[in-house]
Amino acid sequence: SQRLDGAVYAASNAALMLAQLGDAPGALAEAERIVRRAPNSVDMRAALAALYYGEGRRGEAETAWEFACDGIAAGCAKYRDPDWLSRVRRWPPAMCDRLRAFLELR
Repeated sequence: SQRLDGAVYAASNAALMLAQLGDAPGALAEAERIVRRAPNSVDMRAALAALYYGEGRRGEAETAWEFACDGIAAGCAKYRDPDWLSRVRRWPPAMCDRLRAFLELR
């Protein structure tokens, strides 16, 4: 429903801002809650990959990224584009940096 989509989007933005403010554990917990509620959220699957990687949980990061790319119809192509991620999707700099670091090692 549109109401659920709006709630998921708002919660996703809150999780991203927690990471920007330095609360990686809080961001990770929020992102995991969102994925349970909206399992096909490419945005939060990509965010989980970045957050897991930042916490040294590389296997979980790979799993989250693979699901975003292969398990969801929308796919992850846009999330590979740093300009789109920061300018269009408006991820905060800390999360853009985390995802960039993860993607550089792939």
